Amino acid sequence: MGFFGNKKTKKTSIKDCMVMIESFFNKRRRKKLMKDEAFVNWATNIIHTEKKWRSFFNNLLSNTAVVKDFDSAVRLSSGYSNLCFATLNGDFLDGSGIIDSGASPEFEETLFGKKQLLDQLKSELPVKQKQLQKLSETTVTLGEKINSIDLKVLSDQGRMLVNDLANIDKQIAQFEFEKKKANDEIEKTHQLVQEYAADANKFDNEKNKKSDELNVLQSERSAFESELRNIEEEYSRTENEYNSLIASENETKLELERDLGEVRNLDSLVIQSKNNIENLNSSIDSRQKDIDRTEKELNELINVLNVKTSGLQKAKEEKNLLTNCLEETENTYLEIKTEVSKIENEQNNCRSEKDAVLDSNRDHEIKLNELEIKKQNLSEHISEEYGLQVELKKFDDLNIFNFSEKHNEVHDLRQKIKNLGPINLLAYSEFEEEKRRLDFLIQQRDDLVESEKDIVKTIDEINHAAHTQFLSTFDQIRDNFVMVFRSLFDPGDEVDLKLEENSDPLEGKIEIIAKPKGKRPTSIELLSGGEKTLTAIALLFAIYLVKPSPFCILDEIDAPLDDANIDRFTRLIKDFSTDTQFIVVTHNKRTMESAETLYGVTMQEEGVSKLVSVRFNENVNVVA
Repeated sequence: MGFFGNKKTKKTSIKDCMVMIESFFNKRRRKKLMKDEAFVNWATNIIHTEKKWRSFFNNLLSNTAVVKDFDSAVRLSSGYSNLCFATLNGDFLDGSGIIDSGASPEFEETLFGKKQLLDQLKSELPVKQKQLQKLSETTVTLGEKINSIDLKVLSDQGRMLVNDLANIDKQIAQFEFEKKKANDEIEKTHQLVQEYAADANKFDNEKNKKSDELNVLQSERSAFESELRNIEEEYSRTENEYNSLIASENETKLELERDLGEVRNLDSLVIQSKNNIENLNSSIDSRQKDIDRTEKELNELINVLNVKTSGLQKAKEEKNLLTNCLEETENTYLEIKTEVSKIENEQNNCRSEKDAVLDSNRDHEIKLNELEIKKQNLSEHISEEYGLQVELKKFDDLNIFNFSEKHNEVHDLRQKIKNLGPINLLAYSEFEEEKRRLDFLIQQRDDLVESEKDIVKTIDEINHAAHTQFLSTFDQIRDNFVMVFRSLFDPGDEVDLKLEENSDPLEGKIEIIAKPKGKRPTSIELLSGGEKTLTAIALLFAIYLVKPSPFCILDEIDAPLDDANIDRFTRLIKDFSTDTQFIVVTHNKRTMESAETLYGVTMQEEGVSKLVSVRFNENVNVVA
């Protein structure tokens, strides 16, 4: 059986055959697309709707495939130009290349859209009611928390925060001191580097100096050689004189003793001259060795220079060859590039013609699909609205029938129906329900606003009370600090506590000013260890005096103090002992001497601690 059927069937036109062929290839492309890893499903299989809308969505989404991501959609659209692609993120890529980013569509002003909106609002109503109930419970919880706020606890927390801020300031000062110290070390390192550079320059100068000394030694060698020649001449002359004296010995016996003395002198002179000659020979040998070593090094340098010169000449020749090869390669490349450009231009022209043909074919297909969808929509609309079946019918008055006039008349009627809008019989009951809900929400909002005002008012009262109590306590601590500090040092010492100006007292910094007599430190960090410890003890007792207790435990507070400051500390403890009993943990002997009762912990047996107490009685007289 061929495309045109057999004798028993009707003959199929060429157009129908083309449609069948195209349908066959479309099915093959669809099966191939379904095997791709990026393919998810066809849009018609994913969309769920009512039965009456099923045919509309099937026709609308018949050529739409759902893929994983946008990159896959772009890749597949190049091979399947007759299909549309939608991603899981909401991006839509039309077959003609139009891209629509993913976004939530707005409801149209139709009955279908309004019905969906109403269903959505009904589904959200229980969730909103639960949220409202949670807000009410949160409001009640906040009210209970506000009622449970204790001003005393807040003031205690404020004092703790002030102490923490003081500790942080001390740490910052320590960090700044360490930073300054590190900068000094860096500066010292730079100085050492400069010294090393100066030493290197000094070594270079010494090297040049040694070279000059070598030149001087060479000049001295030539002087020594000339002196050696003079000595040899003198030696030969002395030897001649000695021979003449031996010859005239028999003739001048009377002058023998005098001549012998002269001979002895000449012999000693000869020996000294020989020694000088040997020394000069050894010096000449050492200088000759130095000259030979220097000449050898010079010859080696000349050989290396010759090798490098020959290598440079070869490198220049290779460079010239490579330059010529590069020029030939560039010329060949330009020729090939010109041919490739021509081929690419021809290929681009072919592609443009192909794309134009494909675009035209795609436009015709789109128009044909649109007309088919419109035809089906009209048929379904007429069937649903008027209960009539559309059939192909021939009219005799087609030539005289005014289609534009009837079309305008139908359009006007549709516009009038659309202007009337849908009739909602439940509008009044829905209005009453929404009004009650609105009144309830307004009441809840008013309650929340009033609660917020009450909370703000309570916070202001807490801040006012905290500020007042803090300033009052701070003044007492400052007076006590001045008194205790001057009792530890001298009455004329400068001491004070200052709050940071133009800042919240609860959040501002507190500056401790302590300047013992004879000192003017710019910061408390510049005091000695004992002075800083006594200042801290004075501040501790100043805070303690605001709210004293019958017992006070001090753990090794006197560890940094020397003997003189220990006496001041024990005197302060005795002054305060009238109202408070102090328990001091210490290792200092002077502190132990000032105590009334002494408790010692000893370990006579390993792992077993034992307490030993001693009470001192000042009334006991000691007899020597």
